[in-house]
Amino acid sequence: MLKRFSSLLSSFTLIALVPCAVMAQGKSDFSQPMEVESSQEELDIKNNRLVLTDNVIIRQGSLLIRADRLEASASENAEQADTFVAEGTPATYSQTLDDGNKINAEANKITYFQSEQRLELSGKARISQGSSSSSGDLITYDLDKQTITATSSGEEDSRVITIFTPKAKTDSNEKNNENP
Repeated sequence: MLKRFSSLLSSFTLIALVPCAVMAQGKSDFSQPMEVESSQEELDIKNNRLVLTDNVIIRQGSLLIRADRLEASASENAEQADTFVAEGTPATYSQTLDDGNKINAEANKITYFQSEQRLELSGKARISQGSSSSSGDLITYDLDKQTITATSSGEEDSRVITIFTPKAKTDSNEKNNENP
């Protein structure tokens, strides 16, 4: 049982790997030490569950995750946690990628299924990079296939919205376009 406890705590650090796998950049962050803060921590050894509550903050390099509650859990026979759930109003993460771009995501609930290599943002979900963004009731990211699926709740006024913002023209681009 103590072995499971140690494995659960050590695998808790896998929550920080989610954005790395999702964005396939920002790898330098994961060689940095990780700092986890919360006002309260509860470990349920019997049920292989770790719960952090009240102003949960995870920092590792440029990676920043904020949530009201974070739960890491493992199935009965698992040696490490395989499901991570961050909840908040909203739960957020941000990371500066290796190319200098910043990625931001937020949702009422962010769930990472490690064994399935899948990330789910649910409840007012939004993911953005630069000035482009996608939002919906549920955004699923398949890490292995590198695909994103956004869906609405199906209600009449519920829609998936994606915004693509073109790059601003520079003076040199405008001059080149004026001279045929």
